[in-house]
Amino acid sequence: MKGLALWVLLLVIACPVAAMGGQVEKAMKGLEEERLEAVRAREAATHRIAAERKALKAKISSLREEIHRLKGEIEGLKATFSASERQLEDLHRQQSDLEQQIKELEGTVRGAAKDLEALFRHSLTSPEVPDRFERLERLLDERRFPGFEDIKALVELAFEEMELSGRIVKRKGAFISPEGELVQGEILRLGKFTAYWRRDGEVGPLVYGKENRQLFALAGRLPWWVRWNVKHYMDGKAEAVYLDPSGGAALKYVVRRPGLYEHLRSGGPIVIPILLIALAAFFIVLERSLFFLRRIRSPRVVFDRALELAREGRWQECQELLQGQGNHPTARVMLALLRERGNPREVLEAALEEALLKEQMRLSHLLPGLRVLGTVAPLLGLLGTVVGIISTFRSITLYGTGDPRMMAGGISEALVTTEVGLAVAIPVMLLYSFFDSRAERLSVEMEERAVALMGFLEAAE
Repeated sequence: MKGLALWVLLLVIACPVAAMGGQVEKAMKGLEEERLEAVRAREAATHRIAAERKALKAKISSLREEIHRLKGEIEGLKATFSASERQLEDLHRQQSDLEQQIKELEGTVRGAAKDLEALFRHSLTSPEVPDRFERLERLLDERRFPGFEDIKALVELAFEEMELSGRIVKRKGAFISPEGELVQGEILRLGKFTAYWRRDGEVGPLVYGKENRQLFALAGRLPWWVRWNVKHYMDGKAEAVYLDPSGGAALKYVVRRPGLYEHLRSGGPIVIPILLIALAAFFIVLERSLFFLRRIRSPRVVFDRALELAREGRWQECQELLQGQGNHPTARVMLALLRERGNPREVLEAALEEALLKEQMRLSHLLPGLRVLGTVAPLLGLLGTVVGIISTFRSITLYGTGDPRMMAGGISEALVTTEVGLAVAIPVMLLYSFFDSRAERLSVEMEERAVALMGFLEAAE
């Protein structure tokens, strides 16, 4: 059964297959053509791929060579860039140095210009060059950089000032008088240090005012010998003239320095008794000087000769010789002994003691008073110092220390009285010592000569 069924199934299947055999063959033929076409297409693709691969390899090789070349160029550019960076840094450094040098140059030029301006503001030559300040304004303008022409102008200004400072100029010009008026007169400029004016026979010092840029006369008067010298120099009668190297500071002090009267007046009322002491001491010194000069002129040889005559017993000649020297205290003592010739020793000693005492009183006449005056004068000065200090502290108590002028009176009184007291006491005490020593020497000389004469008188008995 099973075999029969298998053959029936094969029969059923084989019938359609036989019918489709022609179609299969046709299909196979078409497939073969397609296969061949595909093979040709694959071969063409293979050839194309091979060609393209070859071209790509050539391109890749070319690109690799290009990459290698570009890498070389990059390395070269990197080296060039590094060199350019270094060069740029050098240029920046040079630029910074140049900017620093320019700033230093600008600062130096402006500093020199400011120094010149400060010099011109006090220079006596400025009135003779009125446009110098305008020429400096360009250099002092901070909105512009000083160029070569500005530097050249600065150098010219400096040399111009040096040249003018070395000249002595006498000219007619304007200046501000001590009364504050603008007047015309003769002006004598001695370099850059000193200037004098002369008008209507009067002369005085000039200084330069930086505020109004004018010469103005200092208030006050120069000492007479300075005025006389300046007048003669301006007239060509003197070869030298007083010069103030300080640029006017010393002349300001000279013309404003108080005179002797004002100086003493600043010491207050204590100065009056000190001056009275000085006057009294002056008369005492004058009297003592005349006394010693008029009456003490006998040389020692005269008294030596008188003693020789006494030793020889020639009393009359000895007395006549001594009478010729009657103004000398030694001669008067010896004459007093001769008048007692022939009397006992006690009488001679009494006469000698009396004569010596009388002559010593004459020699020391007024000297104790001179010593008292010399002692009291510095004490009065010290008293004035104490009074001045008290006045100063009172001013400080009332007004404080804000204004020193309020204390100036007390300080001046304190210092001037001490100065005047010492100025009086020092010469008075020196003169007292001189007169006292002179009187002491004469006393010793009188006693020696008188004792020698008394010995001869005793021997004659």
